[in-house]
Amino acid sequence: ALARALVFVALILSSDVPGHGRDLSPILPDPKLTPGDVLPVTAADICVPGYSGKVRNVPESVKQKAYALYGITSHGPREYEVDHLISLELGGSNSIRNLWPQSYKTQPWNATVKDGLENRLHKLVCEGKVDLGTAQREIATDWVAAYKKYFGTDLPKGRSAKGVRVRGTGPAPRVTLRAPVAGMVWVNTQSGKYFRPGSRYYGKTKVGQYMTEAQALRQHYTAARN
Repeated sequence: ALARALVFVALILSSDVPGHGRDLSPILPDPKLTPGDVLPVTAADICVPGYSGKVRNVPESVKQKAYALYGITSHGPREYEVDHLISLELGGSNSIRNLWPQSYKTQPWNATVKDGLENRLHKLVCEGKVDLGTAQREIATDWVAAYKKYFGTDLPKGRSAKGVRVRGTGPAPRVTLRAPVAGMVWVNTQSGKYFRPGSRYYGKTKVGQYMTEAQALRQHYTAARN
């Protein structure tokens, strides 16, 4: 009985520990397991449309290793993504040193929010406003702190402290209604299909969002035929 009580207390306390959500998923990866790793590329390389899709190569066996390193033995569909700490669009590598299972469900910080930061940093790097090495270092050190810095907010855009959408505060980072960054695809979040620029339905379905093609693929969306 004492052992069960101690486990229960530990679970309650862990939900309040910085870097962890109520499902015990790490919001910030363990730096000993996932310190980050980059490819020998320049800003000019990563700013070519379609770059990240060409270099993405994470076999299923490596994804399973990432889950095992973090003690995750089972999970539901779209509960996690095996995320690149330093995203491919910022020159990150496919090494296990740059991968960790990031939850979509932790609030208010999760994989969806981090994708918004990745897009923002990629845009700033390609506009020459942020040095590539700086972007890589800051997202690897503490991506939540980097988000707060580059979005100028203490919480994800459009979210309350509990992760609830707040009316009148603007869209969440990945729901992009403005013109997308060059090379982004449009995802129909109901059908599970995505459309490339020039497609008939690009940016025109009733529900959807812009993201990079690499992000769409790792969330298991599939390319539409037209």
